[in-house]
Amino acid sequence: MKETDLRVIKTKKALSSSLLQLLEQHLFQTITVNQICHNALVHRTTFYKHFYDKYDLLEYLFNQLTKAYFATDISDRLNHPFQTINDTINNKEDLQKVADFQQEDAEFNKVLKNVCIKIMNDDIKNNSDRIDVDGDIPNNLLFYIYGSLIEGFLHWIKDEKIDWPSEEIDKIFHKVINIKIK
Repeated sequence: MKETDLRVIKTKKALSSSLLQLLEQHLFQTITVNQICHNALVHRTTFYKHFYDKYDLLEYLFNQLTKAYFATDISDRLNHPFQTINDTINNKEDLQKVADFQQEDAEFNKVLKNVCIKIMNDDIKNNSDRIDVDGDIPNNLLFYIYGSLIEGFLHWIKDEKIDWPSEEIDKIFHKVINIKIK
């Protein structure tokens, strides 16, 4: 099956939209493939032609939602992470609703964290020649530090109800971290 086939594109869109809709109302761990298929008007057999399981679909959904962010040049993402998130992630309110609802779902959070770690790890590996950091710091440690800091800032913003412009948050972020792009 070709990924560019219109039927494949429409089916994957229907299934991922169905999952996103269900995630607003049900914990991920309670959602079944049958529910996803029923909501998307897609047969289970068709589901399994495209995805291994609901975890694979969640990973696909997350990749689709963040595609524009990770397509942005790494210099923008490292130097202005919160402005870049603000500029590239659409339907932030819907995603925040899902994140809030899924907050206690360990399965959902594990998949999300693993996808983020994989993407950021690949990203930093692919751009290690462009990242300017102390030579004593191992490259494979960078994405843990960077990812943890982003996660910490996102928790701070949410928990403290910070409503500052993304430019201001980026300034504070850079005072905390010492990673630059060449």
